[in-house]
Amino acid sequence: MPSQSDVAAIEQGKVKSKRRFDQRDFDFIAEFVIQEWERRKSARAGLERHWAEIDRQVAMQPDVEFKKLPNGKLDINKLWMSEVEPPLQAQALEVLTADARQMLFGDSWFRAHAEVTDAYLDRVDFKGLILGDEAEVPSQITQDNADKLVEGFLLHYFRQTDFFTRYDRINAEAFKYGMGVGRARMQTKNVYLREAKGVRKETQRVPVLVPVSIKNLYLDDPMPSMHSAQVLGPAEIAQDWIKLENLVLAASRGSSDPQDEDGGWMAAAAAKLTPNKDGFVQVLEMEGDIVIPRKTVRSLVIPGAIATVAVGAAEADGRASRGLIRLRFRKQPFSSYLLHPYHYEGADGAYPASPLMKGRPVQIMVSQAMNRLIDSAMLKNAPPVGYDRNDMTFAQDGGPRIHPYAQWGTTDPVNVYDAIGGDPSAIGNVLTLSLDLYAELTGVLPTRIGAEKIANKTAFATNAELQRGAVRTVDYVNQVGEGPLTSWLELAYRMGRGALGAREKISFYIEDYGGFVEVGKQDLPEASIFQWLGTGGATDRQLALQSRLQSLQIALQMEEANLATGGAPLIDIAAAIRQVLREGTWTDVDAITRTQEPVAGPAPAPGVSGVPEGGGSAEIAALQALDGLSSGEV
Repeated sequence: MPSQSDVAAIEQGKVKSKRRFDQRDFDFIAEFVIQEWERRKSARAGLERHWAEIDRQVAMQPDVEFKKLPNGKLDINKLWMSEVEPPLQAQALEVLTADARQMLFGDSWFRAHAEVTDAYLDRVDFKGLILGDEAEVPSQITQDNADKLVEGFLLHYFRQTDFFTRYDRINAEAFKYGMGVGRARMQTKNVYLREAKGVRKETQRVPVLVPVSIKNLYLDDPMPSMHSAQVLGPAEIAQDWIKLENLVLAASRGSSDPQDEDGGWMAAAAAKLTPNKDGFVQVLEMEGDIVIPRKTVRSLVIPGAIATVAVGAAEADGRASRGLIRLRFRKQPFSSYLLHPYHYEGADGAYPASPLMKGRPVQIMVSQAMNRLIDSAMLKNAPPVGYDRNDMTFAQDGGPRIHPYAQWGTTDPVNVYDAIGGDPSAIGNVLTLSLDLYAELTGVLPTRIGAEKIANKTAFATNAELQRGAVRTVDYVNQVGEGPLTSWLELAYRMGRGALGAREKISFYIEDYGGFVEVGKQDLPEASIFQWLGTGGATDRQLALQSRLQSLQIALQMEEANLATGGAPLIDIAAAIRQVLREGTWTDVDAITRTQEPVAGPAPAPGVSGVPEGGGSAEIAALQALDGLSSGEV
């Protein structure tokens, strides 16, 4: 990492970014990325051993190291000993991941608020939204229309990929290793568009969230706190192994433009690499604000860059072939990696803790106690015996044959050593205490897995225990929903809208309108902010509908006063009825409403539209008396 003098020079503006590089710079970047990766990997070596132990526990693979001799071979005297791995870690991971998904996503789990500018309204004014429903052509695009367009646009892309399964993987890594990682990327895939006229297949570039294992991603160290301002963002390093043939082919076909998110390839550098015996090369990719300190000239600063370095097999001189094969710049001002930390334990650590990391040593305790309990029970039920080796009967059979109703043709005694197995009850108490400790430590209490510890526990006590166990998961879900998940919504909308061509049209379904829309890039707002609702989306929508109905009630009262004083009518009762029906999920309002005025009948009053002469007050009073309006219930 850069020295304090280098960072100070950057803050003072003495070091400027360079966009043109020579081969020496490319070699320097490659060496810097490799050295930084080696340093980070060495620094977290102990943490990686803990992760490997957690993987073994989740896979329920027993630890058999205690059965091996110093030379690595199995000790035949220990083959009888039990080797059982209890399912505590695996069960906890399943429960935590399922609970997180249930809390994160529900009906209407997010809400958009689009940027509706005058320029946007000029572009989309007097355009119909719903395909095949000319009666619903609005005279003016409203804020609600724009919000629903943005929400439907994103949900359309999410339906094209297994979005929720991908998020399960991210959450699982957060619960296992303390950090879940998702990377925002654009991928070209075949999408299936469901329209009113049928389903058609089309090739599109869609924004996707790719789960990235923290085991293959090396985080940057926390920034020092002594500076009053931070001018550099973190730079993460991802590691992968790629077949050299595929890498060379991608480099030869890819663009060399570093401003292209799919470009920046250096085909000549990739062709010089030497693969290992299996044909693979190691690939290291650093993304972020990269500062490369130099001794003789000024430091090299590359803000918002993605540098890809490949490391091949060793050559004749013993040095591995290596080189910078790709260098490009991000289009977005923020990192494509969305971090999902579970719980940080300090300000100086890059890697947070997790429930399974806390439960790892307790799982070892439970495993040891359970296996020793089984061994003790085996020794109690089949204890070792002693006999006279000079006894001919025993010598002929290789020892006494021990089974029910056994008969020995000898008078020599057989000694039973049943006390050698220890006290199973004492080991059982240790096992029980270890199980309780694990449940308290991870928060996966019996109530969360559908069991109860006390049969006569009251409903209130059961609910309190359940809430006490889930509160940490709730905190994690709230942190994710208001952090990386909301960031992903904003990033996905920017990426998805930006990928649309100038004349390209996209068709998708909007559930709130009960129909399909066909829009282009110009029909979508340029920007939008998002609010994560989680499982409270349905409740939030219900409260919003109640608020609208209550405000309509107040408006009707004010309209009555307006008409009484000779004012011009303002509220269109017929339009209000239609809007209430739409909010109540009526998808075909035309089927139950009139589309034209009656042929005969009394002329409408100059008051409220659609109200007969002289009946304005009565009709308004009738609307106000509706139970749904007066009580606010829907």
